[in-house]
Amino acid sequence: MGRLAAKLESLVDQQIIEKVEQPDSFVSNLVIIEKVDKTLRICLDPKELNKVLIRNYHLIPTLEEILAKLNNKSIFSVLDLSDGFYNIKLTEQSKKLCTFSSPFGCYRFLRLPFGLSIAPEIFQKYSENTFGDIPGVVIYCDDLLICADNEEEHDKILIQVLERARKCNVRFNKRKFQFKLTEVKYFGHIFSKNGMKIDPDRIKAIVELKSPKNKKELQIILGMINYLRRFVSSLAEIAAPLQVLLKNDVEWLWTHVHEKTLNDLKLAISQAPVLQNFNSNLPITIQCDASKDGLGCCLMQDGKPVSYASRSLTSAEKNFSQIEKELLSVVWSTKKFHYYIYGRKCIILNDHKPLETLLKKGIHEIPSPRLQRLKLKLLKYDIEFKYLKGKLMHVADLLSRSFLEETDNEDNYMYEVVHCVGLDSYLQCSDDQKQELISETLKDEELVQLCDSVKYGWPDKINKVPDSIKYYFRFREEITVDNNLLFKNDRLIIPKSIRLSIIKQLHEGHLGCTKMKQTARKCYYWPNMDLHIEEFVKKCFVCQTYQNNNVKEPLLSHTIPDLPFTKIGIDIMEFKKKNYLVIFDYFTKWLDIKFIPSKSASNIISSLIDIFSHFGIPAEIVSDHVPFDSRECKNFAAEWGIKFNYSSPRYPQSNGMAERGVQIAKKILTKCNEDKSDYRIALLQYRSAPVSGTPFSPAQLMMSRNLKTKLPVTQEYLKPRMNINVKEEFNKSKNRNEKYYNQNVRSKESFLIGQEVWFKKDPNSNKWLEGKIVGRNKFRSYEILDIKEGCIYTRTSYHLQAR
Repeated sequence: MGRLAAKLESLVDQQIIEKVEQPDSFVSNLVIIEKVDKTLRICLDPKELNKVLIRNYHLIPTLEEILAKLNNKSIFSVLDLSDGFYNIKLTEQSKKLCTFSSPFGCYRFLRLPFGLSIAPEIFQKYSENTFGDIPGVVIYCDDLLICADNEEEHDKILIQVLERARKCNVRFNKRKFQFKLTEVKYFGHIFSKNGMKIDPDRIKAIVELKSPKNKKELQIILGMINYLRRFVSSLAEIAAPLQVLLKNDVEWLWTHVHEKTLNDLKLAISQAPVLQNFNSNLPITIQCDASKDGLGCCLMQDGKPVSYASRSLTSAEKNFSQIEKELLSVVWSTKKFHYYIYGRKCIILNDHKPLETLLKKGIHEIPSPRLQRLKLKLLKYDIEFKYLKGKLMHVADLLSRSFLEETDNEDNYMYEVVHCVGLDSYLQCSDDQKQELISETLKDEELVQLCDSVKYGWPDKINKVPDSIKYYFRFREEITVDNNLLFKNDRLIIPKSIRLSIIKQLHEGHLGCTKMKQTARKCYYWPNMDLHIEEFVKKCFVCQTYQNNNVKEPLLSHTIPDLPFTKIGIDIMEFKKKNYLVIFDYFTKWLDIKFIPSKSASNIISSLIDIFSHFGIPAEIVSDHVPFDSRECKNFAAEWGIKFNYSSPRYPQSNGMAERGVQIAKKILTKCNEDKSDYRIALLQYRSAPVSGTPFSPAQLMMSRNLKTKLPVTQEYLKPRMNINVKEEFNKSKNRNEKYYNQNVRSKESFLIGQEVWFKKDPNSNKWLEGKIVGRNKFRSYEILDIKEGCIYTRTSYHLQAR
């Protein structure tokens, strides 16, 4: 945190960012890249912002334009402009859009930040405005290229460029400075004093294809040939000798005839009309694929290859999970074809469907740090990912299996550390807890097998998977490994030896079975987790001793308020000869238990004022008559602008929210008294558990954040966030409840004033008395005249029957 604070302060001093007190527009998550040299780089994770940005379509130079400037030049220098984004000032409106959150408050960029989808066009325009008028200068992507006929001319141009850079405060990357080259590569061509020629790297992956060792490998090669033969009809004729080898009655024997045929095919598909030159006006598609040991990709236009590439995986990369290898193939292909796709729309085709979901996520939503690093490298490109079945991925599939014996040694970014401030997916727990999790995972034979399958690849079919991990096969693409810990998306997979310990901690405070399962599903995973939780609760003596009675009655729901703590239910509860005021919020289901010395109005008012000092004054309070209808309470309500609504006497269901709060509170006190635990821990657990029917806890609804408990959780779980469409969720839940509870209940017609009825004076009695309706209150409440005694009672329709 100290280094981050210093970095932010440094950027403020450099007038790159500034502090914001009250952001009034987009607020993105902050992504911090810790480089190998321990320096920090500040970026945005502008997933939502990029969706609404309007692209400034500044034209990127075409091959023809570059050819006119580079052809027959004899000396070249290349300067790297990739760190020049901070040279571009933002307008006042743009500054508001580039606001980000940090642990030290909100800041906004004053200069162009990394990560915006429109940055390439803006940067190209800025670079051309700054250097474009200097003769002999070509600006493309993040390169500034100097080209000249001789050294003297070159040096004059270079001096002009450096003077202009000094004047405009533009800095170049000295580590990437290429000085006085005799040839330079662009768009798959090599430019030199001898003119322009095809870059052999475009076809190297095809020319050096390995000869097949069996029929399966030959089938993969011919699959690509069949795909490309629509461009050259003679390909089928050339490949005929190889087709014979695929027959069932022909024994495999690779001869010099087959080798010559393969070489002829390589030649045919590495030149026109199959191989075509890049056309800036045509859509760009990249096929990319990863095998167990290699990567392959092909840039295509109109279905024709423009450039082929492949390489082997390093020993470290071979340990990647399959989804990591596939995303690596995407990143490497964009890097390989950078000059073709930078600043242009590009479609990426890959046969790994989970990437489709992954690439739609923000960096902070990705659980694996390695996947975060890879995703970060794609932010500067305008790519659209599309899933393509493996059987149709002819070119990239072949190249990934028959790859060049080369590796990429320039990927230092794989050793960088990505921190997502604001919504962090790293496990938040003590070092001892994390070490225990790692240690027990490594001791768990099932999880060790699972880890190996994730790292080295799963079998194609489930019948080849070891029995102990077959359960995981159906969602295998969701599993990642990080620091010897296994995750299912962002849920930690718990080893067998500590599952009971996790359940015990979940049950601390005797949290109910449903809430335990909902809480566990947010953070943890293991097979049959719900069943294990249910079995544990069934064996808990305290919970079974004080479990609920089954009660079924007609349901008439209160209106759900629009805001937290605008409508509350209150009631007085007695426990162990002590009085407690129970407060239950209708919107958030937040529960408070306040000890009161007595049931006097003054004590109640004092407790309410204390509560109001924390959460504000409610607009409405629902309560029983006594003692809340006392003159002192009514005066207090009038003075504080509160409306009191009283429930029907002898019918606690009419203040069901408060009664539910009393029920929960009594359980908490009873259970905690039973095992001598602190009831405040139970209150914390209750406030942190999801409200039934929604994914949100009372704390989330009241404070827009979860509360930290003793359980190890991710920082993402604790980060404040807006709760959207909460009331809609509550209404859906209310409608479901009403439908469920009322499906076996017969609705009654309303009673009319003057109508004679039977009523229950004592709801606990089986005796019905004669009465007459003399008044009607809210909801289903009526004033009934006892015909025999002449007294008037208030009762609900539940206690009434027509005579």
